[in-house]
Amino acid sequence: MAAAALAATPEDLSARFSAAARVLLGSDRVYVGFYRRDITSLTIDDAGPDRWNRDYDARVYRQDPFFQRFASTRRDFLLPLSALSQGDFERTPYYREFYGPSGSFDEITGVFNLDGLTAGYVTFLRRDGAPRFCEHDLAVAGAACSATKLILQRLLHLCRLRDKASAIEATGSQLSARERQIARLLIEGGSAKTISRNLSISPGTVRNHIKQVYRKLGVHSQVELLAAGWKASPN
Repeated sequence: MAAAALAATPEDLSARFSAAARVLLGSDRVYVGFYRRDITSLTIDDAGPDRWNRDYDARVYRQDPFFQRFASTRRDFLLPLSALSQGDFERTPYYREFYGPSGSFDEITGVFNLDGLTAGYVTFLRRDGAPRFCEHDLAVAGAACSATKLILQRLLHLCRLRDKASAIEATGSQLSARERQIARLLIEGGSAKTISRNLSISPGTVRNHIKQVYRKLGVHSQVELLAAGWKASPN
């Protein structure tokens, strides 16, 4: 858990957390991702692109009984598949088209609300040939719920930082050559005074350029610019 909390990217966090969680419950795979109430799903790949994840997020997640439970309640939950399948799971289109062909056999999934629209989820999965999860497994997963929710909150934060960085990068072309130069110096830790000396222009002129950089990139401070990780070209 501690190693996952120190991860710098969503994929790194997913990989670290999944590795520990597989050991915790003796799972064949552990998946983490997000459900949103505007009807979207995002599973985080932890070992390169995963076609099952993309297929799930693109079309079949709405058929997942765990997503359906999320859509019907605002409460966090941690449940085994047996609590939602009602004995007819293998006859559902979701099982025939996706779950069965993926080699999945049994799962415990926890869904934790992170804000008004978004919930993080973790799925402990066992493949064909493995024993079903038992009450002890559910109890162990339950004991880790508080820590799991903290990890999912950190994962959401990393995803949002990257989304903001991408948006800033996409609008970076709106900057003039001088503004890009000043943005680069800000990222390197410069202040209005040090940038003024570096570029031989007045501090007032630098501050005006900084205001334009922030306005065009949609940030409000040097800290936000650094947090977004935007990289300005030196030219």
